[in-house]
Amino acid sequence: MNRLLPRSMTTRLWSEEQYRRNLKDWPLGDRRPHRLPSELIVSLTSYPARYATLHLTLRSLLRQETVPDRIVLWIAGNDIAALPKQTRDVLEQGIELRTVTDARSYKKLIFALQEFPEAYIATADDDVFYRPDWLTLLAEGQGGPHDAITCHRAHRLKERGLKERGPGEIVPYHDWEWDVQDDRARQPSVDLMPTGIGGILYPPGSLHPDAVRQDLFERYAPSADDLWFYWCARRAGTPYRKVGERFDQTAWWSSQKERLYNHNQQENDLQIAALTKDFGNPLRMPVSASREAASMG
Repeated sequence: MNRLLPRSMTTRLWSEEQYRRNLKDWPLGDRRPHRLPSELIVSLTSYPARYATLHLTLRSLLRQETVPDRIVLWIAGNDIAALPKQTRDVLEQGIELRTVTDARSYKKLIFALQEFPEAYIATADDDVFYRPDWLTLLAEGQGGPHDAITCHRAHRLKERGLKERGPGEIVPYHDWEWDVQDDRARQPSVDLMPTGIGGILYPPGSLHPDAVRQDLFERYAPSADDLWFYWCARRAGTPYRKVGERFDQTAWWSSQKERLYNHNQQENDLQIAALTKDFGNPLRMPVSASREAASMG
């Protein structure tokens, strides 16, 4: 029997007027360059159903205290003409618009991975307000080119079964530990799957080369890019680390009817089962030697 996810996302919703009024609560401090050893890129995508408020998210990314080398917006070719003037005006303030083929939500990362293979890539959602310290926390959580992927929000996978006799079975998605906040989550961990709404920073080489293969992600995780990229990180031997306090989820009223978290739980579990069957249990995949050494150093 199909059932919708009953667990609340606890998302605060703002109108454009509320956004402008509440900006005073997050004043922009001194802007500074990042200290990462290669380019830092903020990457996101969008589509016409979200265009009415896309400019608000872009403005929040332009107000980051840590200045990225680039902010890149990837838009499918057929969707370019529909971009409203208020979004085009914001783009002129320092955001690169790149036209790509339509790969749905995967556009926010796969093209950046191919175009900027040596960069640190921070992904953002197109309907969320990001506080000025959002990118700072992601970047300062990095310890080097072989460190963990950093994220603001993550769920913890769980297993059931006799683990001493082999890998346990991953429990259904709904029964994972959601939005973890403990000290263990702030150490390099193999059992954390970040959620895109909070933003995720990928060091160069942190994902398996298959991450960009559209034939594979459309087969195994057509509606769950978070799951696909998590498996690709574990296949590359990369752990995850949460940064910051609990992520304050603030989004725009008009965009929420399109959010993917409203999809069916059974769909997630089917994709998890397919990924586990053909690629293995991610909790039992090793951490690569270079990343383990970096986390110990």
